[in-house]
Amino acid sequence: MGGTPKNNFNMNTNLRIKTNLPNKRRLASFEGCKIDLEYELPLLFKAFKEAFASYEKEIIQTRPDARARGFEASLLNSKMIQSVQDHFPLYWKFGRYKRFVLRINGYIILFKKLNNSDRPMNIKTKSVDAISNQLSLPLFDSESSIVEPILFFGYKKNSLGEIVDPKLVYIDENQVKWTLNEDDIDSSTVSVTETGVTGPAAPKVRENLVKKKVVNNN
Repeated sequence: MGGTPKNNFNMNTNLRIKTNLPNKRRLASFEGCKIDLEYELPLLFKAFKEAFASYEKEIIQTRPDARARGFEASLLNSKMIQSVQDHFPLYWKFGRYKRFVLRINGYIILFKKLNNSDRPMNIKTKSVDAISNQLSLPLFDSESSIVEPILFFGYKKNSLGEIVDPKLVYIDENQVKWTLNEDDIDSSTVSVTETGVTGPAAPKVRENLVKKKVVNNN
């Protein structure tokens, strides 16, 4: 007697599961990112410096023993959002779960505090796992799928509680693939102004430059 092979159900189930898997986002390389965001990166680090300065002015208005859990991280995040909105008025939006997003030049940038391994300090969820693997799940309610790679702009806190080490981080396959800090930017290519980015920058004068004493032989 004929019959349906026993493994047909498993084969069809596996095929259905594979078909429903989300696609991967476009890969992001270190050098490619520097080129694509040549004019935006200096402005992004400038936005962080301004956000931190504003944060320092406000944080001292609340005594340490009166600060609720997560108060400092929340305040700095709000200041960063405000600064990014000021410098990139046409490219920011709030996505799902009130997640603040900068979408610019083919990249999506999220903002997070980083741990010692340069990974964002997130609660493990299905959405966070998808982001860490660059799966093309929608971050916005109006979209079904997007291909722009996701980057994180974040900072760390050192053992003294100081805000340090702002950087851009790219994570894929649940691993940190590369990081980019301000020293990696070629500062000779652009100059940052209060309203945006302009053309070639003037040479910078190095801080703490030791001047040589000139001896007059006459």
